[in-house]
Amino acid sequence: MKPEYVNTFALRKVVNKEGEVLEITLDASHKYMENNVTVTSNGLENVATPASDQVASLVMNRQAAISLRNLLIQTLDGET
Repeated sequence: MKPEYVNTFALRKVVNKEGEVLEITLDASHKYMENNVTVTSNGLENVATPASDQVASLVMNRQAAISLRNLLIQTLDGET
């Protein structure tokens, strides 16, 4: 069953030839197991297969990524 909330995040970055970060992309996805019923010679069989749906992709420049980092730190300060 597809989760109600995003449960997987991935980061990608684009750098110039000097190694400076030009942009960062934050991808948010659902990853879950999809259940399907298959007819076999032994009868009905439940087959679980991994599935993934990308929900959002946020492209940020370096300053926007730093601002997001600072916001997360500020919001979660004191959390364990």
